[in-house]
Amino acid sequence: MDTTDELARRIRERGLPEAVVSLALHGGAAIHPALDLHADDVDLSGDDPTSAVLRATGADDMLPLWMTGTTTTVFSRGDGTFELWNAEDESGAWERWSDFGGVVRSLLTDLWESEVDEAQRREVAELLVPKEQVHAVLEPEER
Repeated sequence: MDTTDELARRIRERGLPEAVVSLALHGGAAIHPALDLHADDVDLSGDDPTSAVLRATGADDMLPLWMTGTTTTVFSRGDGTFELWNAEDESGAWERWSDFGGVVRSLLTDLWESEVDEAQRREVAELLVPKEQVHAVLEPEER
């Protein structure tokens, strides 16, 4: 399992925003209060949901980005997709996105469903995606 320094290095190598490093290492509240209950730091203890997901998939190309309860959002180096896995369901990824904007849109939809106000959702979006993508990621997903 990666150390926190290794995890931060791997996230930066993928060209993801620095805010994702903070999410992975310190949890959502470290970048914005609205993410407090929606993005936990990645637990690297080996006895945690993220480690369970990585063991269950057998994939060595997955980079954990954040956790929420028993789910882990990962970036797959092999094919460049982003995925949501649940430690209690080894059958496969619950969701898959072709780009980081899709992941952020899903996260912002979670905030929308939790009735986080639009201004806070926009602030989170601006931390995670380029300015030209903010409008698109703020549009809630149909679930």
